[in-house]
Amino acid sequence: MRRSGKRRVFLSSKKFLNSVFQAIPDLISIVDREFRIVFSNWKGERDPIAPGPGKRSGHCYEFYYPGRTEQCDPCHLRDVFRTGKPLVTEKYIPRTGFVEIHSFPLFDEQGTVVMAGEYLRDINERRLAEDALHEKNQMLESIINSSPLAIIVMNSGLQVTLWNPEAEKMFGWTRDEVVGTPYPIVSEDRRDELMANVRELHEGRSKRFLETERMHRDGTLIDVSLSTAPVLNSEGKTIGYMAMFADIRERKRAQEALRQSEANYRTIFDAANDATFVFDPENGAMLDVNLKMCEMYGYSREEVLRLNVEALSAGVPPYTYNDVLKKIWKTRYDKSHMFEWLAKDSSGRLFWIEVNMKGAVIGGEYRVLAVCRDIGERKAAEEENRKMQERLRQMDKMAAIGTLASGIAHEINNPNNFILSNAQFISDIWPDINRILTSYAEENGEFFLGKLRFSEAAAYLPKMLEGLVDGSYRINGIVTGLKDFARQEKTRLDQAVDINRVIEAALTMLQNQIQKHTDTFQCILAENLPPVQGSFQQLEQVIVNLTMNALQSLKNRESGVCISTSFARSIGHIIITVRDEGEGMTDEIRQAIFDPFFTTRLDSGGTGLGLSICFSIVKEHGGIIECESEPGKGSTFLVRLPVHRQGKGGKGSP
Repeated sequence: MRRSGKRRVFLSSKKFLNSVFQAIPDLISIVDREFRIVFSNWKGERDPIAPGPGKRSGHCYEFYYPGRTEQCDPCHLRDVFRTGKPLVTEKYIPRTGFVEIHSFPLFDEQGTVVMAGEYLRDINERRLAEDALHEKNQMLESIINSSPLAIIVMNSGLQVTLWNPEAEKMFGWTRDEVVGTPYPIVSEDRRDELMANVRELHEGRSKRFLETERMHRDGTLIDVSLSTAPVLNSEGKTIGYMAMFADIRERKRAQEALRQSEANYRTIFDAANDATFVFDPENGAMLDVNLKMCEMYGYSREEVLRLNVEALSAGVPPYTYNDVLKKIWKTRYDKSHMFEWLAKDSSGRLFWIEVNMKGAVIGGEYRVLAVCRDIGERKAAEEENRKMQERLRQMDKMAAIGTLASGIAHEINNPNNFILSNAQFISDIWPDINRILTSYAEENGEFFLGKLRFSEAAAYLPKMLEGLVDGSYRINGIVTGLKDFARQEKTRLDQAVDINRVIEAALTMLQNQIQKHTDTFQCILAENLPPVQGSFQQLEQVIVNLTMNALQSLKNRESGVCISTSFARSIGHIIITVRDEGEGMTDEIRQAIFDPFFTTRLDSGGTGLGLSICFSIVKEHGGIIECESEPGKGSTFLVRLPVHRQGKGGKGSP
């Protein structure tokens, strides 16, 4: 009876203890020396840790670290089994997060450690709070140490407790020299000011940007801007004082010169080399601009602030009010972006700018800053580079066509000479043939030559022979042009040529053509031009070809032609300009005019070689030939030739 009573008491006690364990909110586990869990009050969504009836328990490391097959290293339970002493540690367990583990030994009657208990407390929130606090402390320390301001903290007894690197730099004392010592940077005549600041801090009043003086280690006084704040404990009681200093010696010197001007920020704003706008992010209204913007756009600041951005843009897609608003709205998420924009100044002139736009908080309000730079010169350089690439492609094409033309000229020349010589021979003997045939017709009457009556053939044959000879001469002319275009031999280009004399000689030959085509012909030659190096005859051929093209493009005698010369000293080039008031050309035609055999006057005998030869000659002289033209407004040819660098030799002669 007594034994069964004890058993009931034992079972009741065990049930009671089990109920106690299950009621504890934290995790408690019992582990044997094989590191198998023999008991746990786990209440998670997973299966209980401890084995059920008839099951073999699992290892603690298998449960805490799923997939692990061996003991942890280091292992706190192993230390408890080894030392027999309790142990407190912190670990990260994937199934529970950060926990604080209280491990303790369980002894048998002989005092041998047979099991170990673990009390696991969830410390995730504490660790997150500690990490957040540590991160904030690190951030604060980093901010203080990297601050461009000198930051000093004192306790209530005015002894230094914090002295950042900028304070070392500004005042000359190192941190180790001043921490724990009285506040060293106040001179005797500023002692009353210091005590007044302390009293105000105790009254809850801080200083902001007080301009005063503080003392350097060498005894010199430094102009500083002082801001102060009390250091409070958790109860809100003042336990110290913080002071922040900005060295304003440079600003003080600048303020002396700028005392009558705007605030310092306005001076910096207006001194910028780039135009700067401040926009309202909602409607694109301009809130402020700097002086560079006024200079660039030709407005006063007052005039600009009465406009909106539409008035300063090209006004055509993609440069409209709606387009710029999209750019402005893009900065709402602090996205800085750069783009090119076609702007318009007060005169209506369009010009290219590069815009760097970003959002910023100014005066507590979100605004959009746009920094603009005139890139007209860069755009012009890009266009010049594009034209240069076109010229290089043209040169390559001309070189290839020149090689082909040389072979064609040779093949055409031989049979044409045969035709010409035979035609001339027949022309020479035709009078004798005609006399004999005429005598025969008088004696025997009309007869036929082929399908023509002799009387008709006698009238047509001389004209046919004349046309045959003229055609052969014309073929010869074309062949000669091809040879000139494709010539491989190097003509001497070492003459110092007076370009004005070249033009005068060419116009002398063209007097009849000039009088035939126009009543308005101008020749404006600049005086004292330096000579160019090259061939007088070849340059004369260029002038003749360009002038004839200009004359033949005129619509009537009232339309004119003007030839002029000038010297571009900055680039060392003589510039020849041939301008006509003719029909002009489309871009498509203009881009093809230097191609061999391209002509718009095929019906009137044009061969399409004149401008190709001009291009080749100018290229050999190290120059550039360009054409500007617009339908209905005439054409302008520009020839740029480098001047004679050696300074030797007289004027060239024809």
